[in-house]
Amino acid sequence: MTRTRFDLAVIGGGEAGIAAAVQAAEMKAKTCLIEKSALLGGACVATGTLPSKTFSISAGMLDLAHRLGSFGVSVQGPATLDFKEVLASRQRLARCDQGLIQTHLRSHQVEVVKGRALLRAKNLIAVETDSPDILEIEAPRIIIATGSEPTQIPELPTDGKTVLTTDDLVKVTELPSKMLILGAGVIGCEYAFIFRTFGVEVTLIEKLNHALTGQDKDIVLIIERELKRKGVRFLPGTTLTGRSETPEGRFLFSADRGEELTAEIVIVCTGRKPSTKGLNLEDVGVKMGARAEILVDGHLETTAPGIFAAGDVIGRRMQSSTAILEGAVAVENALGGNRELEERFIPAGIYTMPEIGAVGLTEDEAAIQGIPVIIGKCNYSRLVKACSLYAHAPGLIKLVFERESRRLLGAHIIGAEAAEIIHLIGVALRLGARAEDLAYSIYHHPSISEGFREAAKDALGQLR
Repeated sequence: MTRTRFDLAVIGGGEAGIAAAVQAAEMKAKTCLIEKSALLGGACVATGTLPSKTFSISAGMLDLAHRLGSFGVSVQGPATLDFKEVLASRQRLARCDQGLIQTHLRSHQVEVVKGRALLRAKNLIAVETDSPDILEIEAPRIIIATGSEPTQIPELPTDGKTVLTTDDLVKVTELPSKMLILGAGVIGCEYAFIFRTFGVEVTLIEKLNHALTGQDKDIVLIIERELKRKGVRFLPGTTLTGRSETPEGRFLFSADRGEELTAEIVIVCTGRKPSTKGLNLEDVGVKMGARAEILVDGHLETTAPGIFAAGDVIGRRMQSSTAILEGAVAVENALGGNRELEERFIPAGIYTMPEIGAVGLTEDEAAIQGIPVIIGKCNYSRLVKACSLYAHAPGLIKLVFERESRRLLGAHIIGAEAAEIIHLIGVALRLGARAEDLAYSIYHHPSISEGFREAAKDALGQLR
């Protein structure tokens, strides 16, 4: 048995773990990163953010190609999709990202250890590697960043062939003619738009009565309308209950409404759960919640002093951007800092068609908290840039302000560039901006961001 000592050890080589290891190295701590998978980057690179955004870009390009004529651009013949080239572009991007990650860690002198980690004490990790010898890593500070995995539905178990998790989607090498997507959350809606644009017949099933739970109601209405306009069959208030196969080899899926739906594959998009199994957390004093998420305080420290956690494993906002910041904050605090992460300032980007950007409170959340508000709206149809470039696409900027102080509480955008321009309003929210600040700021003309001024003016007009 070999024992090595580090100042800080990170378990998990996804976005949170990589950010944590780099931050620790920049703070001059001797650092190791333990990862059981062959590739670094976690679900983000292997099966999640990167693959889905590659598909999203391809779908967006195809959609734009179909509209080139409206810009006076003509091409020879109709635009078509080469799915094999889409997959090849995904592989090229994944290889590029892997190279960047490895170079980044190497340049920061982070030692990468490949193997399965097991906590033996609050400062001791056993790592099972390919070698017969078990490696022991001693570190007074440990960051757990083991990510998440897709949830399963007992009534419809995944098999990796017909019923797939989102992680299994990377195995799909040919487009099906018909697809069922189970769950109209962020991932389900993104894939519904992508595959419908690719030419697949898509049925989107959601057990609740609307899509995108937690998003602003006006945004949800537009998305549901766009799903219908794009030709996605959306079945809210529906649950799949079983699967069978006909003698001809077709797959039938039954729903609780009594319907039978045919499809070549089903993608289960019912969420993800923290990956905490096999770490021996409870024996070292790390407590977990009802969903097996690691419980942390405001500084991301667990119930075991000296052990911190970040990313999907703490079960909060499961998005790469959040994981990156959590990883850095966890390390800063582990090495003596005193920084808390304000989740209400974290922006979200949803890459539907059109895309969504959101930060802060929705109108309904403010009402639940008993906060009187004024709402400001600006439709993209009022913006010169939107009219010229996105004439046939819907768009809305919606701002939520506290009525008395006119302080910004939240922003919700749907339309072109929404996931990009939401960052501006996220900073404004963090700085305590008021409606007047947004109404009397200068925005480049023509731009989509001008809608912030118009929405703020709309809100102020309600006070006259």
